[in-house]
Amino acid sequence: MMLRIAVCDDNETMLRSLTDKISATYKQNNIEFEIRSFLSGEIFLNSHKEHPFDVVFLDIDMPEINGFDIAEQVNNADETLIVFVTSHDELVYSSIKFRPFRFIRKSYLETELGETLTAVYTELMKRNAASKIMFQTKSGEVLADLNLVEYIEIFSHRILVHIKDNECLECYGSLSGMEHELSNYGFVRTHKSYLVNCRYIYSIEKNQIVLDDKTVIPVSRYKAETVKGKFRCFLRRML
Repeated sequence: MMLRIAVCDDNETMLRSLTDKISATYKQNNIEFEIRSFLSGEIFLNSHKEHPFDVVFLDIDMPEINGFDIAEQVNNADETLIVFVTSHDELVYSSIKFRPFRFIRKSYLETELGETLTAVYTELMKRNAASKIMFQTKSGEVLADLNLVEYIEIFSHRILVHIKDNECLECYGSLSGMEHELSNYGFVRTHKSYLVNCRYIYSIEKNQIVLDDKTVIPVSRYKAETVKGKFRCFLRRML
């Protein structure tokens, strides 16, 4: 697998340094990659729309369009890993809603970059190998990308798999069986009738979850603490 990497920072010195460090690390480990550098967020987005990158190392404090605005557009379009690289340590909590894969502090670049590059490679390899699942439908087997499955529900004795961009599959099987199969892929059982992909959770309220597209999912009273705990674990893996 050839990794497509983007680095976006309005500081030319930092841009060159970060690009060189990423390239040197992956070359040393015989990892195939291509890397492009961008001084402008707008130029990065235009390039990304034409041919999406697997991961972007993204500064936050930039003119014209900042890193958070860029991340929002990237998240709305695909599953690109976002790694924030910034001098503003205090922005780590503000960054969470953009679901970054990692947050690197420029003052600790030497110590934090290496671990992040290893994690990026591991995650992309894992996605490539194991992010697909076969669902049994009335019309036959359908191979689906788990990263695009928002939630699964039981409705009128049917299993409905809701996929990003309003696609829905009616499948055979049981929700308990799917829960067991998907528990290691960021899915959490919120209710006897619902299994939710944590990557699409926007907020957790008293007795419900709100997804990025404003879909509201009920949370059983006895599952509330478990759901919160699993979601916190999911967020920690991204930071």
